[in-house]
Amino acid sequence: MSDIVCRPVKNEDELRECFLIRKKIFVDEQGLFKETDRDENDEKSIHIVALHKDKVIGTVRVYKEKKCIWWGGRLAVTKKNRGRAGRLLIQKAVEIIKEKNAKHFHANVQLENVRLLKGLGWEPTGDVFLYNGKPHQLMEADLK
Repeated sequence: MSDIVCRPVKNEDELRECFLIRKKIFVDEQGLFKETDRDENDEKSIHIVALHKDKVIGTVRVYKEKKCIWWGGRLAVTKKNRGRAGRLLIQKAVEIIKEKNAKHFHANVQLENVRLLKGLGWEPTGDVFLYNGKPHQLMEADLK
């Protein structure tokens, strides 16, 4: 895993690659969105990339909702790198929001990813709900 580097996006080309990976996964592969997964939160987000040999292989975004409350989302990793890069992206997201002095960090997580986040110290909160027809779980990171 040391050959994967996760860090905030540095330029428009990296951001464009992030959006392409998200579209491939959330629109084309999963059908979670019809044409695009982009929304109003993209403008205020810190977009994080996972790079392997300088190639973008994954992304996640974090954004502040209000004072000390942050959200993570749109975790997307190319198919052959999912087991490797997803964990590192989540860890980098937690690291970044800790630097921002967040008190709470939430994410709405697809059910198949709950186990991964629990393994990283996140806890489910509330009931499972449908988001665009797919079961999700609200989770919160342990920021201590």
